[in-house]
Amino acid sequence: MSTAVAAIRRRGPLPTWVTAAVLATLSVLIGLASGMAGSAGLAGALFALLAIALILALWKRPELSPIVVLVAALTVEQFPFTTGQPGTTTMAPPTPSDYTDRLPLFHGLGGGLHISPADLLLLALLTIWVLKRETAATTSVPRSAVTYAVAAVATAAFVGLAVGQAHGGELRTALTEVRPYMYLAIAYLVATVFTTRLSVLHTAMWAIVLGSGFKAAQALHSFLSVRNQIPRPDFIVGHEEALFFSLFILLTACLWIFRMSGPLRTTATVLLPLVLVADLVNSRRAAWLILGGELIALSIVTMVAVPSRRRFMGKVLALLVVASAVYFPAYWNNTGALAGPARAVKSAVAPSTRDQSSDLYRIQENENLKFNIREGGPIGRGFGVPIDYIPGSIEDISDIDPMIRFVPHNGVLYILMRMGLLGGIAFWSLLAAGIITGCRLVRSRQREVAVFGTVLACALVGYALEGYNDQGFFMYRIAFVVGTLLGLGEAARRLDARALVAQPAVAGALPARPRTARPPARPAPRRKLRPAPAPALLRAAATPRRFDRIVQRAALALLPIAIGFFVWLVFAGAGNETSAPSSGTRSAPAHVTPRGGDSR
Repeated sequence: MSTAVAAIRRRGPLPTWVTAAVLATLSVLIGLASGMAGSAGLAGALFALLAIALILALWKRPELSPIVVLVAALTVEQFPFTTGQPGTTTMAPPTPSDYTDRLPLFHGLGGGLHISPADLLLLALLTIWVLKRETAATTSVPRSAVTYAVAAVATAAFVGLAVGQAHGGELRTALTEVRPYMYLAIAYLVATVFTTRLSVLHTAMWAIVLGSGFKAAQALHSFLSVRNQIPRPDFIVGHEEALFFSLFILLTACLWIFRMSGPLRTTATVLLPLVLVADLVNSRRAAWLILGGELIALSIVTMVAVPSRRRFMGKVLALLVVASAVYFPAYWNNTGALAGPARAVKSAVAPSTRDQSSDLYRIQENENLKFNIREGGPIGRGFGVPIDYIPGSIEDISDIDPMIRFVPHNGVLYILMRMGLLGGIAFWSLLAAGIITGCRLVRSRQREVAVFGTVLACALVGYALEGYNDQGFFMYRIAFVVGTLLGLGEAARRLDARALVAQPAVAGALPARPRTARPPARPAPRRKLRPAPAPALLRAAATPRRFDRIVQRAALALLPIAIGFFVWLVFAGAGNETSAPSSGTRSAPAHVTPRGGDSR
């Protein structure tokens, strides 16, 4: 026993990403146990034990704070499925619970308190930062364009809260609307101050791969339980997965484009079919619009910033064109799960009667939002104030979903209505600054930083599309993820600049010789200096550790399942209807479902 302990001590502490993966796995397992034990009254005790263990671990290893925030947002739903997703107004049955939706991470604690465990988690991280300031565990808040833009958005949200109260808004609703912007700002701060090493960047990529892979497995499990229902539920997993699954696909593509080999790329590639199938069965048209926008941004960034990969990208784009020429004609008029991308394109160029109904409602909604924007002026109407709809201009569905009175579909107009022109400028300046930061990181000599910079820039494009199409600016989970990515990007910029300065400079000339009476020797022929090679990113990646091998084997075990599922969709499930025929029952216009209930 003593020999084993001594051997462990000689090996030193575990790498950051190993500890993060263990914490993420324990969090998911304990969370699932909490959800299943909820009926027995044990959920509260298990959640308390998890919280205590988590805080102790973060106090010991504060650099894991952004990873915990990222994993929590990627794996736990904002709304419980068991009580019916808010905004579901069609005849479809509710989505079956996948256990993680029961975890009260974003739910109020009850007793009249409008505080959730997510609030307490961020408060604990801020407390750890305050107590550990001026130590090696943290770094100072950078004075950069992204930081100033985040501060401007947070300030505009506070001003909007005050303006809303001055206009008689509902305080509880106003706090609900303001939360995403506060979450984004705090997640940015946590990721920036606690990321002191580039290894945290690698851990974050693992969190995206494993978190999205876990949700993909949940999606397929839920789909198998409802595949024979007519109609099927409007969605299988949370609507935020439209952005998160595209983030996984984007990261996997970048790992190949930048030739970043290793266990991370292997695992992501093996899990890719699983995520693609999960995205298909989730039946979200917005998912394919988001993914398409991100892939266009990826092509532009790669072709401009990485000349050595232009030929490779050209071949990939040509392959996509050929595949599209076969796929879209084959699935143009289909309604099954595999027809999701085709339906997304068809709804834009040749909308069906259902799509036209949705588009008409959105046009009417946008016109009313423009009217509210003019009423609010430069400072907006504030949060918590119901949208002032012109009588008779739009169908009233507030009795079906009361939140539609406050949060519309179009997030672009929503921000202008709530925070005014100045708030809109601050918000879009934040996205612009983040995209610029990501594009600058693409040119880094460190491959890992370049990959993350590309993912950041393209993910912000997807964030804008999600906010425009499907209330993405209001979703708490998305705010957590986007804030963390922005903070990690800013930390990567700082660490990359520090590494560049620390590299020894290559001399352009020989040093001066000391004066001597001896005649100088004939100088050696000058050789052409070669540029210093890019530093090795993760030398350990060439020799996978035990955890890497376990993850790779698990991913390889899931690969035949994903391929078999995909083949089944092609031959058995492609033509199944996912919606019921219309009836005389009153329902909301198609796709009018707030807080992620839009089937886009």
